[in-house]
Order: sequence, then C-alpha cells, then structure tokens
Amino acid sequence: MKKVLFCALCLAFCVATGVPQDCKKAEYSADQQKYMETALQKFTACQLPLDGGCRGALAQALDQIYGVKDFGADAKYLTPAQIATKAASDWEHLGAASDQEALKKAQTAANCGRAVIAVLAGENGGHVAIILPGPLTTSNGWKLQVPNSASFFTHNPGKSFSGKPLSYSFPKAEGIEIYAKK
Repeated sequence: MKKVLFCALCLAFCVATGVPQDCKKAEYSADQQKYMETALQKFTACQLPLDGGCRGALAQALDQIYGVKDFGADAKYLTPAQIATKAASDWEHLGAASDQEALKKAQTAANCGRAVIAVLAGENGGHVAIILPGPLTTSNGWKLQVPNSASFFTHNPGKSFSGKPLSYSFPKAEGIEIYAKK
C-alpha cells in the first residue's frame, strides 16, 4: 500500500512539475510606454474624417509593442473593423467581456507578454481596445474586475487613452469579445 501511495505521489509531482503553472511575467517596459504615449499624442491630433495613417494606429501599436503583424505592416495597417474580423478567425477566443473568467484570462495573458484585444464588432465599424499589462481593477459600471487597456477612438481621437480600465473603452460589457494572439 505504501508503494502505491508513494508511486501516486511521485506521479502527481511529475505531472505538476511537467506542466507550466505560470508564465514568464512581462513588464510593460519604459520603451513600450513611451511608444504608446507618443502614438496616442499623434493619434489625438488626427482630424476627422481619419486618413489611412490615423485609422491604422491601433494595428501599428500592436505591431510596435508586441511584434504582431497580423493586422498589417509598413504603413498598410488594417482598420479596427478589419481587425475585428481577422481576430475572430485567427486568434484565440478568450470569451466575452461580460464573463469575469474571460477578463481574468485576458489580464493574465497580457501580463505574460501576449497581445490581447477586446473587440466590439458593429455595422458602423466597431471598436478595438488593447489589453495592457497591469492589474485588474473594479468597474462600478460593469460590476466586474476589468483589465488595464489602451484605446484609439476613431470617432473621437481626443478621447483616446492608455493605462485605464477596459470599461473606459466601452460603455457596457455586453457584445465585446476578447482575443489573444495564438
């Protein structure tokens, strides 16, 4: 009996140590923060209607910060509506923003250095926000713990931001889907 118990404990230990329990935590580096601040300053100066360079600011930020080229490169970046379509087919779906577990997964993935986005697809283009490394914070409006984010508002560039809760990007959690780069 002792041998069986010993073997079971050894097997459990081997399985537990063989599966990664945590990721390598990624810090939002000073260079990444500086890039985001500069990109937001440039974006807030964009005039409506946005030209192609301004519409691609979010995709360019994903490229510069995470090296994600899924949404374009070399000044030919996809718009937020095009990003929403591509992410739904090519990225890992973490869940709906109305689900607390999906929000936790999103923040954990961002804290581990993965590119993560929140997408509200709509007939008029929708909106995409980037989940940034940081803590979950309470959203009184959503009644959930929400991840840190950055948002490039194509309908009102002056309201764009970085380093605020995801609930600043969207008035409600319903209809928002969260994706992480595979």
